[in-house]
Amino acid sequence: MASITDALNEALRHHREGALGHAEVIYRRILAVAPAEGDALNLLAVLCLQTGRAEEALDLAGQATQANAAAAAFHVTRADAAAALVRPALEADCLEQALALNPPAPQAAGWQRRRGRALAAMGDAPAAVRALKAAAALAPDDIDILDDLAVTLTRAGLTDEAETAFAEVLRRQPGHAGATRNLVSLWLNQAGDHLSLSEGGAPQGSSGHRATIAATLARRAVELDPGRREGWARLGLALMALNQPEPAADALRRALALPGMADETAEILINLGFLETRLGHFDAAAAALDQAEAQDPGRAEVLNHRGVLLHAQGRLPQAADVLTRAAATAPDDHRPLTNLATVLKDLGDDDGAEALYLKALALAPGEPAVHWQRSLARLLAGDLAMGWQEYEWRHQTGQMPPPDPSLTVLPEWRGPDPTAMAGTRLLVHAEQGHGDTLQFARYAALLAGAASRLGLARVGLIVQPALARLMALSLPGVTVVPPGATVSAADWDARVPLMSLPHRLGTTLETIPAQCPYLTPPPVEGWRARLAQAVPAGMRAVGLVWGGDPRPDDPVSALIDRRRSVPLAVLAPLAAADDVRFISLQKGTPAAQAATAPFPLLDWTGELRDFADTAALVACLDLVITVDTAVAHLAGALGRPVWVLSRTDGCWRWLRDRADSPWYPTLRLYRQESWGDWSATARQLAIDLVAKPIP
Repeated sequence: MASITDALNEALRHHREGALGHAEVIYRRILAVAPAEGDALNLLAVLCLQTGRAEEALDLAGQATQANAAAAAFHVTRADAAAALVRPALEADCLEQALALNPPAPQAAGWQRRRGRALAAMGDAPAAVRALKAAAALAPDDIDILDDLAVTLTRAGLTDEAETAFAEVLRRQPGHAGATRNLVSLWLNQAGDHLSLSEGGAPQGSSGHRATIAATLARRAVELDPGRREGWARLGLALMALNQPEPAADALRRALALPGMADETAEILINLGFLETRLGHFDAAAAALDQAEAQDPGRAEVLNHRGVLLHAQGRLPQAADVLTRAAATAPDDHRPLTNLATVLKDLGDDDGAEALYLKALALAPGEPAVHWQRSLARLLAGDLAMGWQEYEWRHQTGQMPPPDPSLTVLPEWRGPDPTAMAGTRLLVHAEQGHGDTLQFARYAALLAGAASRLGLARVGLIVQPALARLMALSLPGVTVVPPGATVSAADWDARVPLMSLPHRLGTTLETIPAQCPYLTPPPVEGWRARLAQAVPAGMRAVGLVWGGDPRPDDPVSALIDRRRSVPLAVLAPLAAADDVRFISLQKGTPAAQAATAPFPLLDWTGELRDFADTAALVACLDLVITVDTAVAHLAGALGRPVWVLSRTDGCWRWLRDRADSPWYPTLRLYRQESWGDWSATARQLAIDLVAKPIP
């Protein structure tokens, strides 16, 4: 017989040529003569792996390593067999033994990479990261090793390092498919985590920050891989959480244009339907919800958002029916109950609404939206004590702008406290619209008047720039902070939001501070002279406002403005009062309608620079007729007669079914009879105006 070396060479030749049967016969003949021949054992193990006999290969490779523990290749063959048998722990152990023999760097890099992958498969991410970092150090130019390292860093939760590694792969090889896919997944997973935390369980004040981070991550993802539906969908969700419905809807529309699973499609359509409703695109909202229903029939979320859409359209009975079905379909979800309660409120069923709000709060006691909606319902019903208490949740809903950071360094004043140190310097700050500030500025004066009893040394007030001059004229004892002035903790001890004062001071329906006027206009002689020239003797001067502020940057307010505003042409019946000269007080976009007014209309609004100027003109008028906007509060606070057109789902401050207001003794309400239809209201205004019943 030939020597073992010759036999091995012959077997190896057959092996390389693919004559595996001949090679195996020779390997076995060698082992019959020399059972501890390491090369024969190793090569036969390799052959067994090639022919699908992994268990036998593992045994043969183990014998080879026993025969020659210093042969690194034998340990690697055993690792190959372990990998074929999906035994990653053994594979990693075999590779570690091979690496301990100090192989050349190129081999060592490959083996460390394999070992890292095996450790990752075992779930030992930290050890896998160490192995792959060692591999990357041995082969710093190997992009595949770096990509594996980035993936493993992600699994280990080391997302910052992973992001850096993926970015380096893409820097070296732009368009690298694996790195692109994995980096996008990393960002989207992070975005999803931030969104989940922002929706529930996040500390107060952190939700908006987390949603901002989520939006940034999702935007990076769609920039890197614009063809991935998940990226656009997650960006849409993040922008929804940030109360940016227009860009959110655009992102969801782009997501729908990309392929995806049916359940994903339904989810996107549901969210898009909600956004289209908020944007006032009712037909588009209905179309999206119809498609979602077709994708997932009977889904509670579809019913819920369809109910919200019907409510926004003023179809209240249909909205109630659909939301009742939604609540029955998802009995543990507070959202349909909350929305149904709000519909019942607008239908005039205060008791039914309250019962549902309480049921929703039992399911979600810490949900700000439920408390907020309940607050509006309680205030409307005249339950001011509970209403003000629930109104304190408004800043947690995401619908209110956050206070200026310079204010947040001051502690909040929680109301009169007999144990508190006297001499508090209290800063009151406006927080919502001009009308809200005009209505509740009376509380700043009330605080100043009772300062000694309340332990206050000074009362300050920050208001919108357009109101600052009027407030400085009107509120003696109150320090009105000039617009743009810096607020310093050295000057003030505490702060309080203006619209929290009714709660902090315990205002009830019976104790509303209704002493009017409480605003003082600047000198009015100039306007009196102007009116005497423009309005013939014996005629009444009546101010007119027909539109509110559309607030295009705030879709919720924009929808309300669409309902409260009246096209000027609808007020044509007022022309029947032939002893009236109308004076426009209308500012903003709706003012353009004055050019086609259905009656003579004096317009000096170009000279009204701020509310102080408007107050001087209003103080000289016989009557103001206005939609529910800031001028209504201005006229009421000046003690002037004012008639207010109130939409069907009227604002909470006008209470339920009243023609008067406990806030303003000179105010009369004209309530819209049918959603979206002002014709009957305009006719009644004309009748009363002709009859001259000005208070």
